[in-house]
Amino acid sequence: MEEEKITITIQVAQRNLSLKIQKEWEHYFREAEKVINENFLEFAKIWTYRDQQDLLSMILVNFVVKWLADEQKLKEYDEELIPMMESLQELTENLH
Repeated sequence: MEEEKITITIQVAQRNLSLKIQKEWEHYFREAEKVINENFLEFAKIWTYRDQQDLLSMILVNFVVKWLADEQKLKEYDEELIPMMESLQELTENLH
């Protein structure tokens, strides 16, 4: 069954973007719109920039760096968690 698509308009840095998305993703797009615009206003107060493109580029780099750091933390967590889960599985198998 094909997923239902809808067209929404979000505003990023005072620019309207019309997007065709899966209906169940609308919440994420609306939240992204909010987060981007909040960061845009915050960064505009503290960073020197020539135009909005410069500011949006700085915001994008900031988001990607945070995402990469989070990915690394998750990878490290998984690397610790897998041996622990294997040990638990062995313990439960020994109980039977």
